[in-house]
Amino acid sequence: MQLVTYTRLGVPSIGVQLKEGILDIPEAASRFGRTYHIGGQTFPRTMLDLLKWESGLDVVKQIVESYQNANSNEQPLPYPSNQISLSAPIQNPGKIVALGLNYRDHIQEAGHKVPEFPVVFAKFPSSIVGPGEPIVIPKISKKIDWEVELGIVMGRACKDVNEDESLSYVAGYTIIHDVSARDLQKSDGQWIRAKSIDTFCPMGPCITTTDEIGDASDLDMYTKVNGQIKQKSSTSDLLYGVRAVVSYLSRSFKLEPGDIIATGTPSGVGFTRDPPEFLEPGDEVELFIEGIGKLINPVQ
Repeated sequence: MQLVTYTRLGVPSIGVQLKEGILDIPEAASRFGRTYHIGGQTFPRTMLDLLKWESGLDVVKQIVESYQNANSNEQPLPYPSNQISLSAPIQNPGKIVALGLNYRDHIQEAGHKVPEFPVVFAKFPSSIVGPGEPIVIPKISKKIDWEVELGIVMGRACKDVNEDESLSYVAGYTIIHDVSARDLQKSDGQWIRAKSIDTFCPMGPCITTTDEIGDASDLDMYTKVNGQIKQKSSTSDLLYGVRAVVSYLSRSFKLEPGDIIATGTPSGVGFTRDPPEFLEPGDEVELFIEGIGKLINPVQ
């Protein structure tokens, strides 16, 4: 399934991307005569609340099956793409954990040694924007770089899990744009400020569930700036894959439903080019990961 957060006529909701359009999940649940309650509350209308519900994804699958098996006159009408506006799939995750130097070709282009263990930092949730929203270049930096990343979306709480079982705690995957202020990253000596500036975490366009793409170990990916390819790689080049990353992080802190893990970027970033290249107002950045889709954002 591909799950989305969207707004229609100014009202936010969650849905499933179908060939016909976006099927609103709460509306479909109501239409088929089933009322789902969580602690006395009505059906969740945010992705985070859905993921916090232990049976949430299973219920959504049941709703989609009911829709597909229903007569056409009983089916709620999906909304076409021109009637809705996609948002970041998760608006306020508890945490965004990010990895650096996790693609072999990027390690080489950046001139670093291969790390003996994952390099971990954080991005603030306040940096999240959705598809189509602008990346705003701040006054404090002139060297804004692009980074396409596979984002892991946690579906269940986990602590101290091993690699063999770690995937069962993952809900799915999204695209993360780990926008980076290279001058601040260099001057600070650590990465949190340079990667947590407002609008520096575009996310979307959806969450593709693990039943669709498994451990995401061989997905094509690219970055285009103004239509020109800048990064082109595959998740098969990850130094530490999804199973290893979830297990490793869970040994240090509890991962909770809706938490996001940005797994690192491949080669082709701007600061390693000769001469270096950085984003400018008026640019458009398009990120793609196979099985998930495209995330496009203007720069201003």
